[in-house]
Amino acid sequence: MSEVLDHLTRWMGDLEEEKVLQMASLYAGSGNPDVMPAITALNQGMQIVGERFDQCEYFVGDLIAAGAIFSEALEILRPFIPRAEPESCHDQTILLCTVESDYHDIGKNIVKYVMQSEGLSVLDLGVNVPPEQIVKTARDKKIRIVALSAVLTSSVDSMRATIEAFRKAGLRDQVRILIGGSCTSEKIASHIGADAWGNLPGDSARICTQWARELRGKN
Repeated sequence: MSEVLDHLTRWMGDLEEEKVLQMASLYAGSGNPDVMPAITALNQGMQIVGERFDQCEYFVGDLIAAGAIFSEALEILRPFIPRAEPESCHDQTILLCTVESDYHDIGKNIVKYVMQSEGLSVLDLGVNVPPEQIVKTARDKKIRIVALSAVLTSSVDSMRATIEAFRKAGLRDQVRILIGGSCTSEKIASHIGADAWGNLPGDSARICTQWARELRGKN
């Protein structure tokens, strides 16, 4: 199975639409109850796309094509994503978005699907969301957990600006902030003042689930 997933990652990175969709269909129809490894493989393929874009091997049109291929594959796999029953500890809503100046939503959408499959409630603000809107929404909705996504290296500055906006609003100690995306790392999370880094969608869901348990009833 690992060889199949390696192929799926490589084909996603190479923008081999027919092969990706065929493999997704075969995987979904294999009777395997866990499609999350396939989604992870697709996400890793998207990371390859992002790297090639940063290296000027791919261009905007390639990013659009990659997003379309990924979305189609995800639609094939989505009916098989397990959805957990909401736990009593999940009284927290996760505020999720792609930060300002970044229009990539594929990784963000994967994280959303995985979080929802874990029974978490997610408020998705979309892409290119300015710090002021994120802070206002968190304050108005009394949200304690914020997940910021980015793909472009330049968007790290937007993540930093968002964290600083929470600090200026006097809300930094009231929210826990997770960052993720192909341009991020544990080192970057520490450097810009985030509380945690999600390397993969499952990591982000696990961290937010733990936070939700810890913050239960504290809204």
